[in-house]
Amino acid sequence: MTESDRLRRRRLLRSAGVAVAGAAVAGCLDQHSAGDGGDDDDSNDDKSAADDPDDDGTDGENGSADDSNDDDSPVAIDPGARIEFYGDSLGWEGVEPAAIEGLQNPTLVLEAGETYEIGWHDGDIAQHNIEIWDADDALVEDYQTRVVAEPETPQFLEIEATEEMAYYVCEPHDAAMRGEIVVE
Repeated sequence: MTESDRLRRRRLLRSAGVAVAGAAVAGCLDQHSAGDGGDDDDSNDDKSAADDPDDDGTDGENGSADDSNDDDSPVAIDPGARIEFYGDSLGWEGVEPAAIEGLQNPTLVLEAGETYEIGWHDGDIAQHNIEIWDADDALVEDYQTRVVAEPETPQFLEIEATEEMAYYVCEPHDAAMRGEIVVE
C-alpha cells in the first residue's frame, strides 16, 4: 500500500467516523436508519485492518495503530522549560519543547512549585492572548497577556505551577484554544 493510498484511506475512515458521530449526536439514528451503516454504492470496498491478513494494524511509520500523534496523551514538561505555541483560532499548536511540537492543545504535566514560561508567537489574523485558568474557568494569579492580533514580540508568562491550574486558554477563543494543565 503506498503512502498516498494510506492517506486516502485515513481521510475516508476519518470522514466516515465524523459523519457517523455527528448523526449519533444529533439523534438522527434510529433502528430503521442504522441498518448496515453503509450506502448502496459498492464502488469503494475498503476493508478494515481486521479483514486484511497483510495489514498489521500499524500506519507503517512508527509501529503505532494510532495516526493522531497521541494529541490526547499528557506531556510531561521539564521544570524551567519554555512552552511555546503558535496562535491559531482552531487551537494552540505546540512549537516547543519538542515533545509538544505540532500537537494541538496538548495536555501539559507540570511539577507543583516549579516555574515555567508559557506563551505564544505569531498567529492567524484573529486576536489572541494566553491565560491560565482554574477548573471553574477563573483566572489564576493574574496570569494573562494582552489580547493582540500580531504581537510585536512573543507573549510569554512566567508561572509557578500550582494545583489550582487547570487550563491554558486564549480568552477570545476559549472553546477551541484550550489545553489542559495537570500539576503533580
